[in-house]
Amino acid sequence: MCDVLDKVENRGIEKGIVKGESRGENKMALLVKKLLDQNRIDDVKRAFEDEKSRAELMKELGIN
Repeated sequence: MCDVLDKVENRGIEKGIVKGESRGENKMALLVKKLLDQNRIDDVKRAFEDEKSRAELMKELGIN
């Protein structure tokens, strides 16, 4: 019985991970698009290289 519950729980965890990865990819794509639309190439580079800068840029551009 525990094996079945473990398998179900693991599937739920895997689905959560996939959903989180997809959400993160979509946020990053939106950030890059907004920055490129504003011709902010240096900020695109910063976003890829530095997590803190990326978070600040997302906050600045209203990406939640």
